[in-house]
Amino acid sequence: MKVERLNADFGNSTGNFLIDSYYFEIPTCVVKISKEQAEGLFTNPVEDTADLLNRLVISTIIDDEEQFFMVGKLAETSPFAHSHVGKMHDKINSYIPYATFLAAMTYAYKINKEENSESTIEIDNMKMMLPVWLLKKEDKFSIAQNKMVNRFIGEHTVKLLTPGMETELTINIKNAKCHIESEVGRWALKYKIVKNEEKDVTVIEKRTEAGKFADNQTVLIDIGGGSTDGVLLAKGLNTPVSSNSFQVIQIEPYLGRLEKLLKEKLIEYFSELRSLEQFIVDNYVTLRYVFKNPNTGTSVDLTDPIVQMLQEYSDILVYKVMESFKGNTKEALKFIYFGGEAPILEPYIKQSIARNTNEGIMENNHYFLSDLLEDTKDEVFRPTARTINLTALEILSLNEKTK
Repeated sequence: MKVERLNADFGNSTGNFLIDSYYFEIPTCVVKISKEQAEGLFTNPVEDTADLLNRLVISTIIDDEEQFFMVGKLAETSPFAHSHVGKMHDKINSYIPYATFLAAMTYAYKINKEENSESTIEIDNMKMMLPVWLLKKEDKFSIAQNKMVNRFIGEHTVKLLTPGMETELTINIKNAKCHIESEVGRWALKYKIVKNEEKDVTVIEKRTEAGKFADNQTVLIDIGGGSTDGVLLAKGLNTPVSSNSFQVIQIEPYLGRLEKLLKEKLIEYFSELRSLEQFIVDNYVTLRYVFKNPNTGTSVDLTDPIVQMLQEYSDILVYKVMESFKGNTKEALKFIYFGGEAPILEPYIKQSIARNTNEGIMENNHYFLSDLLEDTKDEVFRPTARTINLTALEILSLNEKTK
């Protein structure tokens, strides 16, 4: 199997992958298991690749030892599935991104497998990212970036152990590059991937929306489940001018705060963190959180404790963001919020900004993607709050391909 472009976002809630324009997600749940546990997980084989993404079991050699993992949805109910959520997650050294990557490639191979094809995947170019806090741990950002690249470039072996889908793969990555989370998103704010139907080609065009930031320095706020980054861009959404332009927003990880809410107030309704997280994702648009017991049919309104937590978290976040950048300029700053948790927190962040400044400043200087990006039919892989960094990697990959 030949892959021209692999773009990966190893998030703390989901791993997002774009493989030659094919997009899929895997929940960031990885649990080490024994060989015996791996062999006894299933009573029946998996017959359809459509079911494989929810039943990923793999093994690989780490430190000269074969190690076994449940990955993704299959691992969600394990008490060990969320060991990374209450603290800053070191993606360079953690086995979680690596196991997720291997599982993703086995899935991509199985859904694209041709008859009599060799059990190999050749990847021309891989792009990935690291959060600012990890980059700042080193004397230079490039040191951390090179560590991440060296973990993935070269040859890998993996066994897919899911019954009915068993295969052993060799993966070879020829070139790899690691970018900066949040900062890389500016490429998807400045440009878009467009399909030219007449010429049947894909081109990259400048976004008209980017003109709103031509005369202002702009702060990108990337709100993830594990960490939140802030990056001050030069006017016109251009490259940051110094290392001080990159700020780690000192706030408890969102998923860690959600786990605290689960333990303190909602433990009788949700068995584990992932089910509470999904419940909020399923209901945040309505701003009401009514839990319906699937067995008894009874309903409980959980809106008050959940909204209280989201508002408190947003108030702290807004305060920390403003403190981080108050000394950078005397001119008006623009702010753009994205990241996996941004849509959930959006109404509470807006309320906090308006309360601490005024409605005019909130409307003119603070943007979410839902307010900002125009919806055009010809755009390919239009970015969302969760995928904007991945879209940016794809734009960079296509640029390199053109050159």
